[in-house]
Amino acid sequence: MNILQLDMNLLKVLYVMLSTGSTSRTAQKLALSPSAVSHALARLREALGDPLFRREGNAQVPTPFALGIKERLIPLFVSLNEELFGEQHAEERRFRLVLPPALNVLLTPELASKGHQAGAIIECLTFERRAWRDELLEGKIDLLLAVGDHQKRVSALQYDRIGSTRLIAVFGQPLYARLSGREALAFDELAQFEHFYCHPWPQDVNELDRQQARAGLGRRLAFTCSDYGQLAPALRHAPLMAIVPAPWFATLNDKEQLFTLPLSGDQAIGSLFLQYRTSTVEWKLRLIASLRRALTAWYR
Repeated sequence: MNILQLDMNLLKVLYVMLSTGSTSRTAQKLALSPSAVSHALARLREALGDPLFRREGNAQVPTPFALGIKERLIPLFVSLNEELFGEQHAEERRFRLVLPPALNVLLTPELASKGHQAGAIIECLTFERRAWRDELLEGKIDLLLAVGDHQKRVSALQYDRIGSTRLIAVFGQPLYARLSGREALAFDELAQFEHFYCHPWPQDVNELDRQQARAGLGRRLAFTCSDYGQLAPALRHAPLMAIVPAPWFATLNDKEQLFTLPLSGDQAIGSLFLQYRTSTVEWKLRLIASLRRALTAWYR
């Protein structure tokens, strides 16, 4: 058998099944009976020579063979849907993105302005230090912004490196006497200070702390939270240090009684990248392009 001999309706069933992991939900989405879905899967198993799914509790878990198909099939369906039909049946325009909290202040004005011009609802989802590839491929998010360079490339996703910037140490008056007159702070000196940590992910997956651990170092976190808005008042009232990207501090409105020192060394340089579907519709591409322009002013 080859692709021309295969009933294409069977691929629709497989596509939805890979997305839902449920025979009943697949039947609902395709307006079929559960027995019709089961029959289609049986035909696929025979045609492809693989069981495709195994039951674990109430879930149908894809086999390794089916997972290999998923990486190609889901992007194909999402891309075809966007290219052939766009959003002509959507009730409202919606743009979903994931970005690190340090970029919120920098990008919020552009997102609000361009979202309004496009007549779109902007949804900024909570950032997590993990791969978001499946959400991108399945159309659950439109754009990912994250730090790093080593991403597995997929033909259905566009990967663009924006640029890099340096991390800086931010501190207030309680640490000023200790650090005044310094031009920079060395990577291995961070362990000498108590730190304010404002990331929504654990310290052990934070890139700076992973590099510290590889060097046999570690910094003590004295104040942890997930809101950058707490940084300034904390540093003004306690001898704490926060390590942040330079663009975040540059766009901070209230810098009163806050001071900075650049971190020296290559470990203090972070690269920013973005990912989106290659089939993204035109108005979303324009929004992504405007965000890229806003970022390249700070990441070079």
